[in-house]
Amino acid sequence: MRNAGPSIDPPPDPFAAVRPESSDAVPAEGEDSTDRTIPGVDTSRQGAPGTGRKKLPRGVSPLPPGVSPEIFAPPPRPARPSPRRSANSGKPTSLPPPAPPAEPWPIAESRRARRGAERAKAEATVVITADPEPAAPNTRLRTLLLVAGGFCLLFLLAYGVPATYMWGKVLPGTRVGSVNIGGLSETQAIDRLRQRFDGNDQQVIGLFLNGRRIDTLDPRDAGLTIDAQATVAEAQTGYPSPAAVWQAMTGDRHLPLRLSLNSDKFARRIREIAKQVDRPAAEGKILYEGTVPKVIPPKEGMVLDRPATGEAIKRAFANIPASVSLIVTPDHPKAKERAFTDAMETARRAVSSPITLVNGGRSAHLSTKVIAAHLTFEADDHGTVGPRFDAAKAVAGLETRLVGVAAAPREAGFTIENGKPKLVHAHVGKGIDAAALAGAVVKVVTQGGSRTIPVSLAITRPQLTDEGALKLGVHEKVAEFTTYFPCCAPRVTNIRKAAELVDGMLVKPGETFSLNAVVGDPDPERGFVPAQSVEGDRLVVATGGGISQLAGTMYNAVFLAGLQEIDRSPHAFYISRFPAGRDATVAYPDPDLQWRNDTDNGVLIDTSVSDTSVTVALWSTKKYDRIEAETSDRTAVTQPETIYDDTPGCIPMEGGPGFTVTVVRVFYKDGKEFMRDKPRTTVYDPQPKVVCEQRHSASSEATSSADGGVDRTAFRLSDDGWEIQAEPTAATNPG
Repeated sequence: MRNAGPSIDPPPDPFAAVRPESSDAVPAEGEDSTDRTIPGVDTSRQGAPGTGRKKLPRGVSPLPPGVSPEIFAPPPRPARPSPRRSANSGKPTSLPPPAPPAEPWPIAESRRARRGAERAKAEATVVITADPEPAAPNTRLRTLLLVAGGFCLLFLLAYGVPATYMWGKVLPGTRVGSVNIGGLSETQAIDRLRQRFDGNDQQVIGLFLNGRRIDTLDPRDAGLTIDAQATVAEAQTGYPSPAAVWQAMTGDRHLPLRLSLNSDKFARRIREIAKQVDRPAAEGKILYEGTVPKVIPPKEGMVLDRPATGEAIKRAFANIPASVSLIVTPDHPKAKERAFTDAMETARRAVSSPITLVNGGRSAHLSTKVIAAHLTFEADDHGTVGPRFDAAKAVAGLETRLVGVAAAPREAGFTIENGKPKLVHAHVGKGIDAAALAGAVVKVVTQGGSRTIPVSLAITRPQLTDEGALKLGVHEKVAEFTTYFPCCAPRVTNIRKAAELVDGMLVKPGETFSLNAVVGDPDPERGFVPAQSVEGDRLVVATGGGISQLAGTMYNAVFLAGLQEIDRSPHAFYISRFPAGRDATVAYPDPDLQWRNDTDNGVLIDTSVSDTSVTVALWSTKKYDRIEAETSDRTAVTQPETIYDDTPGCIPMEGGPGFTVTVVRVFYKDGKEFMRDKPRTTVYDPQPKVVCEQRHSASSEATSSADGGVDRTAFRLSDDGWEIQAEPTAATNPG
């Protein structure tokens, strides 16, 4: 019998519902029987004396808790209905008696009736049910559990046994390149990798571009080494997972060879390779030859793909001996050639006439040569071609004319007094706003309109202060050179004017000096005059003629000071006032003389001009004891030809041979040779013999000579400059 569990109602009196066996045994209300027995229940205890039935103490029930004694009471006997007689026959009938009449809902009830109802309700809440029959076992569920258990056992056996065997070792089937390290302990695997790969850093890697070998790479220089420990660490020698066991039993696993990399060394080596490979795109431009615009077409380029090349080198390092095909990408110019061709008309219009700059009552002109020398047409980042004007360089030398000497700003500098440099103080002044001027010129070039531009002035502070100048180390003369010329020729005026513009220039460390940038266009407005000049292999008369002598003199001073040559063009033929192989010629805007101050100190240019000579001295701090030139013998000597020229303006020339010469600069320091420059080889054409007359036959030449009607005036290039070789006769000089 199953216990129904505790009830939430108060336990009922189990004897309240038990019917006594006789009416005489029923106790009065409120009394309790001393001998409580339950029909059908044996309340006797074994070993009890007397009748074998033991009386329980007062208040103790023989039933289990929660069990009502009503379940043991005999069922009540059905009441027999009193016989009813049929109304017709008068015989008794078996029909049930009629139902009692319905009673109304009680309005009120006595306290005693309520108490009895509550007691009955409490007793009725205890229900005793029989225990259910035990269910039959679920055979299907048991089968499923057995099958699942079997599978689990098989899995544990299939995974646990091999996993335990592989524990602490590299999984079978593991390879690094061609090296099998499966089944080895961590130490054994590291040793095997080192035996195979430790020699890789001693073998160079070939670098190829388009099938052509351009360089080699030493792994040690690039900071590349094999990291065997990191490679094996990736193999995971701990207790393997089920997936790892499955992979080890069904296939191979390939691990990458790990490298130890010095990133700084590797990046530096990649940059060195890029310098050999990179061919950046050549941007197109429109430049001027004189005042004629010319298109410099753009060109495609290529650059090294540095990240991709670095990865390729790392892969090749693991497979020594190997080579690497360098990876390059195209480098496209900003604009195509068609864009520059379309801008040619604007470029021609830009130099159609001078531009006048005005500041109140002051004015200055930018000649077409100056405009052309500082104007270019370039493409912006969007591929649009437009003008770019360098106003700061274009107005160099004109600023004082527009604002006055006293008001113009002045950089700190030096002057030479009594053989020593003396500081020239800097001061703030009014200068031309270069950015505003550049914008105004570009507007005139692109949109046209008036070519007279009012300049904007701005308070300008000198870039070099007194304190900065004193730190430049201008202490002593480091080089000097002098050349000579005949007195009083027009070219002397140009030499003197150009020397004044250069005098006092201070070239800071790292700066590049340009003679054309300082002197500018030698036009008459600035005081230059027409004079004899060399153009190609002939003598001509040009404004500013003679400035090349200042250029050659300065070049020799720079040569002896040990400064770096940037741009220098020798004359077409040899001029004896300069050492062979050490002359220079200039013409605005090109060719130019440029040199760089590659020392740690400033260089002061000091020039002086007399009636017969020009001297250029450079002041700084000596870096070398002395510098000498070793000049080779003249080779490949060629003889001049004779040219007859009867055109107006012809200047006769005596002629001279051409030859080839090589010069080497030798530096001495601490009393011994310190270093040598690379050789400079100069090839001079023969100086033609020019006869300024129409060519005649031999008989007519003899007759003319007898009559004294031939002009025999000719010029010879001597150590003192151009000299008259023969005086003219009474006949008119056709030149």
